[in-house]
Amino acid sequence: MVKSRITNFIPLIFTIPSISIGVITMYYNKVPAFIWAQNIACLVIIGMISYFLVSNKFNIRGSKFYYGSILISLIFIILTLIMSGIAGVHRWVSIGIIKFNASMIVLPIIIIASWKLLHVKSLWITTVTTITISVLLTIQPDASQLTGFAIPMMVMLVSRTDKKSLRLIMVVVLSTLIIISWVFLDSLPAVAYVEGILGLLKNVGLVWFILGLISLIMLPVPFIFFSPKNLKLPSICLGLYFMIILISTLFGNFPVPLMGYGISPIIGYFISISWYTRAKITEQYSYEVS
Repeated sequence: MVKSRITNFIPLIFTIPSISIGVITMYYNKVPAFIWAQNIACLVIIGMISYFLVSNKFNIRGSKFYYGSILISLIFIILTLIMSGIAGVHRWVSIGIIKFNASMIVLPIIIIASWKLLHVKSLWITTVTTITISVLLTIQPDASQLTGFAIPMMVMLVSRTDKKSLRLIMVVVLSTLIIISWVFLDSLPAVAYVEGILGLLKNVGLVWFILGLISLIMLPVPFIFFSPKNLKLPSICLGLYFMIILISTLFGNFPVPLMGYGISPIIGYFISISWYTRAKITEQYSYEVS
């Protein structure tokens, strides 16, 4: 019982350190309170929603829910190209005065939903959807999100087909799009408290910098090293996604998730870690019953 209650707090255990260190960093570097307060507000609100979802039983059956999830996610990515961008870059969907980085929210959903659909033999639909989304991410352009999405999906799709020709097509097409995205990187300058947050963290002190790096390294750890037994592949794919977008911040001006300013990465990670936690709770319950 005690172990079960602790499990419910997994989303908060893995998100609080990096978000808190990011807030401290922004405060120390005199970033306006309105900026870092949004990260705190998002942590509290999404954290409460996450705790409620993982603490209660929700059984989602049937493929319609997952088809719908992918369709809605695809629409949001398309909307980024319709809405006005910044210097030719289109990654955001505006709702009122708030701008959301759509990919950072929906790509984890697509990875989870794609795995579910592959179990009902929707290989071709999942393959076409994956390539379509990858093309859209190339057009945005967003090399970080494209690489973080395409590589895990390659792993997932290749593992689900025995056709060598289809495997080759998927690897060649997705790899080509990744290369194109990195050759034609966008020219948006880095924002200090978003993409450059690690640079600001150095100003706080060496100990804080080391703690910050550890907090970021923690983010993909549960998915990759402690994945649920029956959901090992989708969990590892989610871990790869977060690991890749973290590494990509070293090679381009891309947002540092959770630590830097931005509620979209927080929402996307909470979706993923909440799914993971529900899977671990289900696994634990099955073990106790057996």
